[in-house]
Amino acid sequence: MYIRWVVRKHKNAEIAAVTFHDAYLVESFRDDENNPRQRTICYLGNIRQLGDEFPLIERELFLLRADRILASVPEVTEREYPQVLAQLRQKVPALTCDEVRTAFANNLNWYYQWWAQNGDTPSRDELLAMLDNIAEVEPM
Repeated sequence: MYIRWVVRKHKNAEIAAVTFHDAYLVESFRDDENNPRQRTICYLGNIRQLGDEFPLIERELFLLRADRILASVPEVTEREYPQVLAQLRQKVPALTCDEVRTAFANNLNWYYQWWAQNGDTPSRDELLAMLDNIAEVEPM
């Protein structure tokens, strides 16, 4: 099994430097006449590329969705599962710790700006209590 990537340009490529990458899980086989053929097992999703990179949150969401889809495909064996995920991560790398820290700080900044514009900004103690509650939630 392998990943087939289909790359599509934005409809108006002169305005937007956006491409879409669709991932399909494909297997090779030989037909009755021993000719090589490929069969699409399933569609694993797509991800946008802006300029030369995939946005952080989209990388993570793409990999989470693809992982859930792969887990539900009966044709993917336990041995093939990590190999397929590794193929996906060659094109769409998993987030690094530094990228997650940056995204977390950006999200906190967005929430703070929203509260500042809409009122009812939480106090420092309330924010720390929220963080403490998050730490108590079991991971997905």
